[in-house]
Amino acid sequence: MVRQLRAGVGSGRWATAEAARQWLEREHGIKRPYVTVWQWLKKLGGVLRVPRPRHPGADPQAAEAFKKELGKQLTALELPAGSRARVWVMDEARFGLHTETRRVWITKGVRPSVRRQTRYEWDYLYGALDVVEGRAEFLHLPTVDLECNRLFLDHLRASDPGALHVVIADQAGFHLRPGDTRLPEGVFILPLPPYSPELNPCEQLWDILKDTEGFANGLFASIDKLREALLPGLRRFWEDAGKFLSLVGRPWLHSQANASARIYMSAYLK
Repeated sequence: MVRQLRAGVGSGRWATAEAARQWLEREHGIKRPYVTVWQWLKKLGGVLRVPRPRHPGADPQAAEAFKKELGKQLTALELPAGSRARVWVMDEARFGLHTETRRVWITKGVRPSVRRQTRYEWDYLYGALDVVEGRAEFLHLPTVDLECNRLFLDHLRASDPGALHVVIADQAGFHLRPGDTRLPEGVFILPLPPYSPELNPCEQLWDILKDTEGFANGLFASIDKLREALLPGLRRFWEDAGKFLSLVGRPWLHSQANASARIYMSAYLK
């Protein structure tokens, strides 16, 4: 019973301790109060967390293969010998005048409340994170489409005109694909597997920004005011490389980028 209970905790089988209590009674004839089962789950290392939604079409095996083969994909780009390359992960997020309700610290026993407005006016923040050096680039744009994607890639290239830019991004319909003639010169696209946002550190960045003081639970009269409220949170990422690298510090990203660099330099030296 303990082995099965531990396995259930490890797999996220039960949404509540009550579900585990009912399972114990149904499968093993063990009747215990809710509080006792809750304590058992905690002793087995369990914590309550909100699960990340996963699209029904997601392929976990494809995601794992991407993590293992990123170095090969980077090497297969056959960048010109002697060139300097940057590897970015890119994404965009929608922010609007519709109040973003976030958790607050409050005295125990007191139910908090915040003023909330409902205004359907939106702004889109494009972002790219350099997975090697800890740089960040952002651009506010009014919508998401292929032209705005091209504008952001132009912005990315202008941030370091002497480098080649490899951009890892999802396969959204408003993203330019590899080989598209509209891609800026010196920009290369590596598409993520479909429905695999967990591979992109930008997804965490957007959630962090929503907790920015002055933005979370805020009311904004205009998009310009909303952008001003996001600025302190964004500034942390382009001024503090250490904070940034802690966000993108996924071993597979760094190891695969470095592996491709070693292969590239070995071929170049020959």
